[in-house]
Amino acid sequence: MIFYKVLLAIGPDKPGIVNTVSAFLTERGCNIEDSKMSVLGEDFALVLLFSGALPSIEKVKADMKSLESSASLTTLLKDTKAPAASRKEASLPYKLEAFGMDHPGIVNEITGVLHKNKINVESMETGVSNAPVSGTPVFHMLIKMTVPTSLSIGKLKEELIKVEGKQNLNITLTPAEI
Repeated sequence: MIFYKVLLAIGPDKPGIVNTVSAFLTERGCNIEDSKMSVLGEDFALVLLFSGALPSIEKVKADMKSLESSASLTTLLKDTKAPAASRKEASLPYKLEAFGMDHPGIVNEITGVLHKNKINVESMETGVSNAPVSGTPVFHMLIKMTVPTSLSIGKLKEELIKVEGKQNLNITLTPAEI
């Protein structure tokens, strides 16, 4: 039987963290299934899904403190299920992209519309960069999500157009590749 775990880790950014974590899991007989990693400020953060047989999972749990000390990481390990086991409702993959002048409330406004419509955010990336000539902070967002087949895409687009006007953004919604 295969078991699944989610590993969350954060620590000071330095070269080699990904290699240290992947070697730690591989040496204990586990497989990395999915991951998201990023430098945030001066820290490196990772979230990954891994799998393994019970003896492998037990080795990971027993040796977690050694990983924390060798890589200067703070970690959290959580039981989970296989990705296919979590699908509940018929849905379609979509991609939402947004950009505009940065200001507080953008993420909250957009995700509020998604939550209201029972849309599941599968991944989200946001960032702020400076416009080339003016140096104005520009916000950008990419969301990969699953939209229930029972939801009218036209209705969703109407709600996002309201957010565009209110937040002074450009939002695009397109079907995503499966």
